[in-house]
Amino acid sequence: MYFAKNFQFQMKEINARVEVPTEEYHMNLHASNSNPNHLALIISFGGRGAIVHHIAKILKKTKTPIVLITSTQANRLKEQADYCIYMSSFENHYHKISSFSTRMTLLYILDTLYSIYFKRHYEENLKWKIESYQRMTEGDS
Repeated sequence: MYFAKNFQFQMKEINARVEVPTEEYHMNLHASNSNPNHLALIISFGGRGAIVHHIAKILKKTKTPIVLITSTQANRLKEQADYCIYMSSFENHYHKISSFSTRMTLLYILDTLYSIYFKRHYEENLKWKIESYQRMTEGDS
């Protein structure tokens, strides 16, 4: 959730709207209000959570394209996704000290998605970001 919130913050800096619902009701609400003009990013290492399958089914009903960020291991969630971006799958869920490579991989993927999006309209995004920060700091000196 922390990395998704960081991605949301980065996108907000360039005036791109990204929602990261954290509660189950809000997840359902966002999914049911989505449409083909939206894009859903689902992050699920193993596709084990019941709520994520329910959300994916709703997104399919609303014809919202789904990008799944997941491990290379087999999981049913991949069947719902329009696109898959794979994370490192070498951490054993039960025998690891911590999720070091999963966190690094996920952060890398989200930062890459942000940079690709930023590059699409580089000059506009850079101008927006600079002007936005200038507006926020006007009168501080």
